[in-house]
Amino acid sequence: MWELYIFAEADPPVPSPDGRARPQRPPLREETMLKRVCGALLAGACVIVSVAAAAADLSVDQARQPLAAWPGPTQAVQVKAGKTIYVITCSSQGIGCVRAANGVVAAGQELGWKVQVIDGRGDPGAWNGAILSAIAAGADGIVLAAVPPMLVGDALDRAKSAGIVVVSVFNPVPAEAGGLFAWVRPDHEAQGRLVAAWVAKDSGGAAKVLLVEDNQFPELAQRSKGFREGLASCGGCTIIESVESTIGTMAQRLPGAVASALSRHPDVTYLVAPFDSNAFFAAEGVRQAGRTGAIKVAGYEGDPQSIAAIRDGNQAMTIANPAEWMGWEAADELARAFAGASAADVSVPFRLIDAGNAPATAGWTGDVDYAAEFRKLWVKQ
Repeated sequence: MWELYIFAEADPPVPSPDGRARPQRPPLREETMLKRVCGALLAGACVIVSVAAAAADLSVDQARQPLAAWPGPTQAVQVKAGKTIYVITCSSQGIGCVRAANGVVAAGQELGWKVQVIDGRGDPGAWNGAILSAIAAGADGIVLAAVPPMLVGDALDRAKSAGIVVVSVFNPVPAEAGGLFAWVRPDHEAQGRLVAAWVAKDSGGAAKVLLVEDNQFPELAQRSKGFREGLASCGGCTIIESVESTIGTMAQRLPGAVASALSRHPDVTYLVAPFDSNAFFAAEGVRQAGRTGAIKVAGYEGDPQSIAAIRDGNQAMTIANPAEWMGWEAADELARAFAGASAADVSVPFRLIDAGNAPATAGWTGDVDYAAEFRKLWVKQ
């Protein structure tokens, strides 16, 4: 039996996306947050200690356990059919972005909505253009699948002026939430600390790490920050070098950059990538350097190719996000906005996947029937 210590604070209020007077979203009651996390997130006992700044991290062994019950929204909502939704992905090469978009499409079919997906191509110009296309098409809602809001600020202002509801997926909540209605996300810094804990434990406290970073996306920067902070507590662990990468160039440049770094540092034993699609190309660099089997590759998101690689022994671990579930949750948030309700604002769970618990499914989808849970909440008019 394990104990989970919870610390929480209310999110800042989110302004109305459509300019109409709308009550401010009240902060989640501490008791509600504790019940949701302690009673639903994972099997085990929970001891309430204090309410402060952030949730205590799960240990490696706790994070490997499956979800025991539904940790998502619980408030029913009246849903309206006939809405038009645009989903803008970070890039088709970001498999997590694509999976989340697929979730919105599936949920939209359930709700009687028309959903249009646009590939953002890893290009801020394409992201801005896609938002303007949604405005011109008279969209009712926009979902940003890992598209950084700060890089599309002007376009989002136009969307707000047009009365379009915007929901973010993957992006962490910034200090200034802007005009977005809701933020569907896990705790990215906690994920980074969890990878560091796994690396420290797996290496016996002696890891030599090559860290790949992509700071274009705020969630990836948070993962790196959490990893660096977490690894600092491992006295015998060292980040040997950091390799910069971008989603738009990783296929062409990352393998060579990783191979070059490994030639400079033959003592590297672990490679940590910012997301699993990136880990695929980083692993190619490991192969080019002739170090396959000598270096353990870790990533984030639990995409199908990474789960298969873990089963096959080509990747060591990942911190898995239920991306399709996140797409359904984004649709749920849109439904709440259309109904004039407050955002559910429920943080998304995640799970540590390695060779000992890799699922047989194509990617990690969350251990529970999320679609059935959302259907229970959606009252169709």
